[in-house]
Amino acid sequence: MSHENLPQSAPGVTRRETPSQAARRVGAAKVVFDAIRLPYALQTAAVARFDEVRWSAIGREPGTPCSGAVLIAPKGTGKTEACRTLVRHAATEVPDGQKRVPVLHVSIEVEGTTGSVPTAILAALKEPRPDLGKEGVRWSKAVARLQRHGVELVLFDEFNRAGRRPTMSGPIALSIREKLLDPGICPVIIVGSEGANKVLANAPALLEVLDEQIDLDPLDWEIAEDAELFTDFVKRLDARLVCIGLLPEVSGLDDEEVARRLWEASSGRIRRLMKIVRFALGRALHDSAPAIDRSHLAAAVEAYAMRARLISHNPFDGGQ
Repeated sequence: MSHENLPQSAPGVTRRETPSQAARRVGAAKVVFDAIRLPYALQTAAVARFDEVRWSAIGREPGTPCSGAVLIAPKGTGKTEACRTLVRHAATEVPDGQKRVPVLHVSIEVEGTTGSVPTAILAALKEPRPDLGKEGVRWSKAVARLQRHGVELVLFDEFNRAGRRPTMSGPIALSIREKLLDPGICPVIIVGSEGANKVLANAPALLEVLDEQIDLDPLDWEIAEDAELFTDFVKRLDARLVCIGLLPEVSGLDDEEVARRLWEASSGRIRRLMKIVRFALGRALHDSAPAIDRSHLAAAVEAYAMRARLISHNPFDGGQ
């Protein structure tokens, strides 16, 4: 949805709105906000490393065993968005009319069995009834579909879910090596939060062929470069809110004190930051304010980060 399609009731307009009209206006604005994509240096570097793994396997002899990589980082650091970014980038290489899928983004299911892996692959390829058939049949079908669609890299996201059943975590990981890597179908990248380490610890046979370690950690304000990256991100986000017509004025999110408090509230995690700003934007729009102020940010932190017990203190408490 573009900002031109927003209900015409911009901040500062004095006409009286019904609650329904206000809900529609603010809800539509949040749809526009959710479409914002602002990469930052660490995420861009991770995407480039992903693509390096893909290109390192292109042109090899058929049947040559593949290797892969692993990205384990805390939740909210942008891992899934990095996966989606590479999928979008690789798709631009496909000529019109072709149905090739260079990079496949697979989300591991919570079922926690070896059969969940081929099912997840088939689901990512939009196959009807991906759970149909016995496990061996699903694996054969998954491998055939990967080859048919020209998949050059599989990103296994949410791999921490493979540890839902501890006794199955090893077999799940090993099945990926045996079905995809050893036969040379395509390289894979294991992506997940810290829980994925437990899965990989139970599968040294897979871990030993994951040659690359990719990092995407939370930004640390005490590290000057990270603080600069965080401040630059919130500055660009602030400008984008004005550029796409959500607010008429910039909110000063890159003010050093505000940025530091946003970092503290989000623990340096981009997803948490976006959720906080999204909520604050909603409060500003309900108030018909020209920009987000600290009271909006305080309310956002209270409603999201404090309520979810992600932090124990609201850094925006204590005034403007």
